Amino acid sequence: MAKYLNAITWFWDGVDVQWANTNGQTSAVLRRDGNVYVLTVSASTDGISHVLWMTNPAKTAAVSGPA
Repeated sequence: MAKYLNAITWFWDGVDVQWANTNGQTSAVLRRDGNVYVLTVSASTDGISHVLWMTNPAKTAAVSGPA
């Protein structure tokens, strides 16, 4: 578990976060070291039901304009 938590902390160092509307949902557009990641979370009063990560450069190109 500690190894996993350490990896999470490392990922967020130097990340620029912006908000975007992707496929009708609010998403976080994360930019780090020239890479673009899109994170979308679906939640309700019952809790989080989906966490979607888009990491494919061919698909993130639509949101990968200037930071």
